[in-house]
Amino acid sequence: MPVSGLWCADGERDTALSKSLPESGPVTVGADTMLANLRRISPDVEAEVQRLMPLLDEAEGWSERELRWRDERDALLLFAKIAGLGRSDFSEVRLWDRTAAQAAFISGLVGTPVQPMLDDIRGQAATRFSGIGETVVQAFASRGGNRSYDFEATSITDQSVVDGREGSLDAYYYHVDTRTLVILRYVRPGPNGLFSPDARHSLDAFHSRVHHLPRRDWRSADAYSLLDDPLFLRIHELEPFTAALHRTSSGAIYPYDQFAAAISAAVEPGLPGPSVGALTRHLVPTHFAQLVRDGWFGATGVPFEVALDWVEATIDTAGVALVVVDFSLRQRGNGSGAEAWA
Repeated sequence: MPVSGLWCADGERDTALSKSLPESGPVTVGADTMLANLRRISPDVEAEVQRLMPLLDEAEGWSERELRWRDERDALLLFAKIAGLGRSDFSEVRLWDRTAAQAAFISGLVGTPVQPMLDDIRGQAATRFSGIGETVVQAFASRGGNRSYDFEATSITDQSVVDGREGSLDAYYYHVDTRTLVILRYVRPGPNGLFSPDARHSLDAFHSRVHHLPRRDWRSADAYSLLDDPLFLRIHELEPFTAALHRTSSGAIYPYDQFAAAISAAVEPGLPGPSVGALTRHLVPTHFAQLVRDGWFGATGVPFEVALDWVEATIDTAGVALVVVDFSLRQRGNGSGAEAWA
């Protein structure tokens, strides 16, 4: 752990710090005790310790590829909550073998292989994008009923990203019965809390392109929704995600229109754009899952072919897409089962 400048004064070691840590040799006290001692030194050190805490997660790396794997894992778990899958139904996530994973997180999971079939919605995404880069499909078996599986995830990685170019992830959730579409763009701000021009331009290009796709009015007379735009931003802290797989990682979810409004209000010539602080209203993942499951968020009545047009726009502008298809038959608006993973 590097020694912070907050812990030194005029080139001399802080007296309180020197009493809390050994002069040399290994630290023989537990990490919790050491960090508790550091917190007592001063408010500045308390803040520094809080900043360093996520660095104690040494189980996983910081590379662009591993962060993208974690994005996929996070989206998969969040969408499992929306689908109402229980822990036992989704145990494959805990069996992820990182050594088996290639460009996609889900390629390291143990699941049921899917054989793409002509005119079968379960294979359309894999078939359509099979030549674009790397496409990985996994299905997760239902533990009850007559269905062989109810939940399918397809990861599509553009060849340029496979070859090393950085790429954002758009995670798609599509519920077949109601034809509901929700999209999460995973974004990490820069060290100064500002969104990079590349991230903004990629989002602008994507949103501009999909809004020019041929669309019709999918809303029926009795439809209800708080937000029809399917696109949301999932913004994470700069540190790697926690290794805990029983919950989604920390972060906030913002409607795209809030981000667009912040750009309009903050952007000046020569400046990189808005900061995270300019986004004032967000959702925590559990509440987001509940609202999507109850039908308050997302575009409804979207043909799957149109959803795949949006996926194509993602591949062209962001480079990586995770498409999760939920085949479960459930009533919207009752919220039943949404707390299974809360």
